[in-house]
Amino acid sequence: MRMGACTDIGRIRKINEDSYFSYRNENLVGGMVADGMGGYNAGEIASKMTTMIVKDCIIRKFDPNMSYVELGELIRRAFIEANSEIFEYARHHEEAKGMGTTASMGFIYKEKLVAVHVGDSRIYAVSENGIRQVTTDHSYVQELLSRGQITGDAARNHPQKNLITRAIGTDSSIKVDVNITDYGGETVFICSDGLSNLVSDEQIRNVLNEHEDLQAGVEALVALANKKGGNDNITCLAFNID
Repeated sequence: MRMGACTDIGRIRKINEDSYFSYRNENLVGGMVADGMGGYNAGEIASKMTTMIVKDCIIRKFDPNMSYVELGELIRRAFIEANSEIFEYARHHEEAKGMGTTASMGFIYKEKLVAVHVGDSRIYAVSENGIRQVTTDHSYVQELLSRGQITGDAARNHPQKNLITRAIGTDSSIKVDVNITDYGGETVFICSDGLSNLVSDEQIRNVLNEHEDLQAGVEALVALANKKGGNDNITCLAFNID
């Protein structure tokens, strides 16, 4: 098993509103990336609350006898709990009004990749032969792309590419995507859009495959995003089971 994680403020932002955690025990390995948004410091609060709530839920409630479907449901419910707590926090703190966060979590468990997702942070499965985006962005641009109204090239440069359509904490209820696929030894890569907006899928694949040490790989990807402008916070983590 290999793992690496890195977060960076970038070259423009004054604070880092991204949060992440990695987690492993003898049965599963994985982690989460959350990209906060909102008023001053509020995005940081939302992302930290989400990672803390979800991680605590997994530590308390994970049972090695549960199925991978049950694990997905456990995480989905943890996302819903985080949504409720953040929404209530914002209601009672004027400075946090409108705050929210993306949240993308992946776990390797019982030869499956369990991916749970809200927003536009991404989960990829990376191998020597290719890279596959496991999650679908909850964004305005993705909706245009799905309807065939714009091309992939137009999507990459669209002026509203940062407008997301779903986030934890912005509404009283939330729809959470759960995607369970076979795991075949790929490297699972999770990142905020501060990386995916600047570094192409092919560059992600190439950099990770060039580094046996995944910590060195994710640090190289963060450095590349900063070299390309670093106009947002940058967070990513990678893990696999050989």
